[in-house]
Amino acid sequence: MQISQQKTKGLVLVSTLAALAYVLMFISFPIIPAFSFLKLDFSDVPILIGLFVVGPLGASEIVILKLFLFWMTHGFSVLELIGLIPSLIVSLIFIGVFYLYKESITKPGFKKFVPAIVIGVVMAIVLSILNYFIFLPMYMKVFGFDMGLPLFKIVLYGVAPFNLIKGIVESLVFIIIYRRLSKLIK
Repeated sequence: MQISQQKTKGLVLVSTLAALAYVLMFISFPIIPAFSFLKLDFSDVPILIGLFVVGPLGASEIVILKLFLFWMTHGFSVLELIGLIPSLIVSLIFIGVFYLYKESITKPGFKKFVPAIVIGVVMAIVLSILNYFIFLPMYMKVFGFDMGLPLFKIVLYGVAPFNLIKGIVESLVFIIIYRRLSKLIK
Protein backbone atom coordinates (compact mmCIF):
# COMPACT_ATOMS: atom_id res chain seq x y z
CA MET A 1 0.00 0.00 0.00
CA GLN A 2 2.84 2.43 0.81
CA ILE A 3 4.44 2.01 -2.64
CA SER A 4 1.11 2.74 -4.35
CA GLN A 5 0.70 5.96 -2.36
CA GLN A 6 4.24 7.02 -3.21
CA LYS A 7 3.63 6.41 -6.93
CA THR A 8 0.39 8.36 -6.76
CA LYS A 9 2.10 11.29 -5.04
CA GLY A 10 4.86 11.19 -7.68
CA LEU A 11 2.34 11.21 -10.52
CA VAL A 12 0.42 14.09 -8.96
CA LEU A 13 3.64 16.07 -8.47
CA VAL A 14 4.80 15.43 -12.06
CA SER A 15 1.38 16.46 -13.39
CA THR A 16 1.22 19.58 -11.23
CA LEU A 17 4.73 20.71 -12.18
CA ALA A 18 4.01 20.02 -15.87
CA ALA A 19 0.84 22.15 -15.66
CA LEU A 20 2.79 24.95 -13.98
CA ALA A 21 5.54 24.73 -16.61
CA TYR A 22 2.89 24.81 -19.35
CA VAL A 23 1.35 28.00 -17.94
CA LEU A 24 4.78 29.61 -17.59
CA MET A 25 5.39 29.01 -21.32
CA PHE A 26 2.83 31.75 -22.01
CA ILE A 27 4.66 34.32 -19.88
CA SER A 28 7.59 35.04 -22.14
CA PHE A 29 9.45 38.07 -23.38
CA PRO A 30 12.25 38.81 -25.84
CA ILE A 31 15.58 39.79 -24.30
CA ILE A 32 17.50 40.61 -27.48
CA PRO A 33 15.45 43.16 -29.46
CA ALA A 34 16.94 42.31 -32.88
CA PHE A 35 15.98 38.66 -32.36
CA SER A 36 12.49 39.00 -30.90
CA PHE A 37 11.59 35.42 -31.83
CA LEU A 38 13.93 34.24 -29.04
CA LYS A 39 11.86 34.63 -25.89
CA LEU A 40 12.76 33.93 -22.28
CA ASP A 41 10.23 32.10 -20.17
CA PHE A 42 10.62 30.33 -16.86
CA SER A 43 8.93 27.04 -17.78
CA ASP A 44 12.13 25.11 -17.02
CA VAL A 45 12.09 26.15 -13.35
CA PRO A 46 9.28 23.71 -12.36
CA ILE A 47 11.09 21.05 -14.36
CA LEU A 48 14.24 21.64 -12.30
CA ILE A 49 12.20 21.42 -9.10
CA GLY A 50 10.97 18.08 -10.42
CA LEU A 51 14.56 17.04 -11.08
CA PHE A 52 15.42 17.51 -7.41
CA VAL A 53 12.24 15.86 -6.13
CA VAL A 54 11.50 12.97 -8.52
CA GLY A 55 14.83 12.65 -10.36
CA PRO A 56 15.85 12.91 -14.01
CA LEU A 57 13.20 10.52 -15.31
CA GLY A 58 10.44 12.45 -13.54
CA ALA A 59 11.84 15.76 -14.84
CA SER A 60 11.85 14.32 -18.37
CA GLU A 61 8.23 13.28 -17.92
CA ILE A 62 7.38 16.84 -16.86
CA VAL A 63 8.99 18.19 -20.05
CA ILE A 64 7.14 15.74 -22.28
CA LEU A 65 3.81 16.41 -20.58
CA LYS A 66 4.33 20.20 -20.75
CA LEU A 67 5.06 20.04 -24.47
CA PHE A 68 2.19 17.63 -25.12
CA LEU A 69 -0.21 20.07 -23.39
CA PHE A 70 1.14 22.89 -25.55
CA TRP A 71 0.83 20.81 -28.72
CA MET A 72 -2.68 19.69 -27.77
CA THR A 73 -3.90 23.25 -27.16
CA HIS A 74 -2.42 24.42 -30.47
CA GLY A 75 -4.19 21.89 -32.65
CA PHE A 76 -1.83 18.93 -33.02
CA SER A 77 -0.29 20.40 -36.18
CA VAL A 78 2.87 19.02 -37.70
CA LEU A 79 4.33 22.54 -37.84
CA GLU A 80 3.83 22.95 -34.08
CA LEU A 81 5.46 19.58 -33.51
CA ILE A 82 8.50 20.70 -35.49
CA GLY A 83 8.73 23.76 -33.23
CA LEU A 84 8.42 21.67 -30.07
CA ILE A 85 11.23 19.25 -30.92
CA PRO A 86 13.97 21.86 -30.27
CA SER A 87 12.18 22.84 -27.05
CA LEU A 88 12.28 19.20 -25.94
CA ILE A 89 15.98 18.92 -26.74
CA VAL A 90 16.78 22.22 -24.97
CA SER A 91 14.93 21.15 -21.82
CA LEU A 92 16.59 17.72 -21.79
CA ILE A 93 20.03 19.32 -22.17
CA PHE A 94 19.17 21.71 -19.34
CA ILE A 95 18.09 18.79 -17.13
CA GLY A 96 21.22 16.80 -17.99
CA VAL A 97 23.66 19.62 -17.28
CA PHE A 98 21.81 20.59 -14.11
CA TYR A 99 21.85 16.99 -12.95
CA LEU A 100 25.65 16.93 -13.29
CA TYR A 101 25.90 19.94 -10.97
CA LYS A 102 23.11 18.86 -8.61
CA GLU A 103 25.40 18.37 -5.60
CA SER A 104 27.12 21.76 -6.05
CA ILE A 105 23.81 23.59 -6.08
CA THR A 106 22.71 22.14 -2.76
CA LYS A 107 25.84 23.31 -0.93
CA PRO A 108 25.69 26.46 1.19
CA GLY A 109 27.61 29.61 0.34
CA PHE A 110 28.39 31.57 -2.79
CA LYS A 111 29.93 28.61 -4.63
CA LYS A 112 26.46 27.22 -5.33
CA PHE A 113 26.02 29.98 -7.94
CA VAL A 114 29.07 28.95 -9.99
CA PRO A 115 27.19 26.11 -11.73
CA ALA A 116 24.67 28.68 -13.03
CA ILE A 117 27.44 30.30 -15.06
CA VAL A 118 28.78 26.94 -16.21
CA ILE A 119 25.28 25.82 -17.19
CA GLY A 120 24.75 29.05 -19.15
CA VAL A 121 28.04 28.62 -21.04
CA VAL A 122 27.38 24.93 -21.80
CA MET A 123 23.87 25.72 -23.04
CA ALA A 124 25.16 28.56 -25.22
CA ILE A 125 27.79 26.34 -26.85
CA VAL A 126 25.68 23.21 -27.34
CA LEU A 127 22.59 25.06 -28.51
CA SER A 128 24.58 27.29 -30.86
CA ILE A 129 25.95 24.18 -32.57
CA LEU A 130 22.49 22.55 -32.73
CA ASN A 131 20.91 25.75 -34.04
CA TYR A 132 23.58 26.24 -36.69
CA PHE A 133 23.46 22.71 -38.05
CA ILE A 134 19.91 21.50 -37.31
CA PHE A 135 17.24 23.80 -35.83
CA LEU A 136 17.63 27.01 -37.86
CA PRO A 137 18.12 25.23 -41.21
CA MET A 138 14.98 23.20 -40.41
CA TYR A 139 12.99 26.35 -39.60
CA MET A 140 14.27 28.05 -42.72
CA LYS A 141 13.17 25.17 -44.87
CA VAL A 142 9.82 24.31 -43.25
CA PHE A 143 8.62 27.77 -42.17
CA GLY A 144 10.38 29.89 -44.79
CA PHE A 145 12.22 31.59 -41.91
CA ASP A 146 14.52 34.32 -43.28
CA MET A 147 16.01 37.19 -41.30
CA GLY A 148 18.15 38.53 -44.10
CA LEU A 149 21.31 37.62 -42.19
CA PRO A 150 23.76 34.79 -42.70
CA LEU A 151 23.09 31.82 -40.44
CA PHE A 152 26.43 32.30 -38.69
CA LYS A 153 25.51 35.86 -37.63
CA ILE A 154 22.08 34.78 -36.36
CA VAL A 155 23.76 32.19 -34.15
CA LEU A 156 26.63 34.45 -33.07
CA TYR A 157 24.60 37.58 -32.29
CA GLY A 158 21.25 36.07 -31.33
CA VAL A 159 21.20 32.39 -30.40
CA ALA A 160 24.46 32.20 -28.43
CA PRO A 161 23.88 35.30 -26.24
CA PHE A 162 20.22 34.36 -25.73
CA ASN A 163 21.05 30.85 -24.52
CA LEU A 164 23.86 32.15 -22.30
CA ILE A 165 21.48 34.63 -20.67
CA LYS A 166 18.64 32.08 -20.49
CA GLY A 167 20.87 29.42 -18.90
CA ILE A 168 22.28 31.79 -16.29
CA VAL A 169 18.99 33.54 -15.45
CA GLU A 170 16.91 30.36 -15.19
CA SER A 171 19.64 28.68 -13.14
CA LEU A 172 19.86 31.61 -10.72
CA VAL A 173 16.08 31.80 -10.36
CA PHE A 174 15.96 28.08 -9.64
CA ILE A 175 18.81 28.26 -7.11
CA ILE A 176 17.05 31.09 -5.26
CA ILE A 177 13.76 29.17 -5.26
CA TYR A 178 15.54 25.97 -4.24
CA ARG A 179 17.03 27.67 -1.19
CA ARG A 180 13.51 28.65 -0.10
CA LEU A 181 12.02 25.21 -0.81
CA SER A 182 14.96 23.00 0.18
CA LYS A 183 13.39 21.75 3.43
CA LEU A 184 10.14 20.98 1.65
CA ILE A 185 11.97 19.26 -1.24
CA LYS A 186 13.99 17.06 1.14
